[in-house]
Amino acid sequence: MTRRGSLIYYLAAWALGCFFMVLAVWCQNRILTPSQDLTREASEGLLTLLVYGYLFGAPTALLYGLLLRRIMLALKCKTPLHWALVGAILALLVVVALGIGSRRAALLLPENYAALLFQFVVSDAVLRAGWWLTIPAGAATGYYLGRIERAFAPATETVPSASA
Repeated sequence: MTRRGSLIYYLAAWALGCFFMVLAVWCQNRILTPSQDLTREASEGLLTLLVYGYLFGAPTALLYGLLLRRIMLALKCKTPLHWALVGAILALLVVVALGIGSRRAALLLPENYAALLFQFVVSDAVLRAGWWLTIPAGAATGYYLGRIERAFAPATETVPSASA
C-alpha cells in the first residue's frame, strides 16, 4: 500500500483537503462578520471548524483524492500546476454533486435514515457558505497532492547507450 505512497497520499488528501476548505470558509466568515473581540472569536471559530471539518469532511476529501489521482494518472499529467488546475474544477464538481445529492436524499429518506447522510453534511454546509470557496481550496489541495504523487512516483530507468 505504501510502495507508491498511497497511504501518505490519501492521508494528505484528508488532512490538506479539510484544512484548506475550513480555512476558506473561516476566512470568508471573518471578512463578512464584524466582531468586537476578533482574536478570541477567530481562534475559537477556527478550532471548532477544524474539528468538525476533519470529522465530517473525510469522506468528501477522500473521494476527491481518489478521483483526482485517477484522472491525473489517466491524463498522464505530472506537474503540480496541472494538478492544481484540475483539482480546483474537481473540488467544485464533487462538493456540488454531494451537496445537492445529500439535500435530495434527505428529502426522500424518512427521519430514521437521515443519520446515514451525516458524512455529506460538510458538502451541504460549504454550498451554503459559498460554492466558490471550493475553487481555491481544491487548487491548493491539488497542488500539494500533485507534489506528493510526484515524490512517490517510480523513477524512470536510464538505459546506457551502446556507443559508450
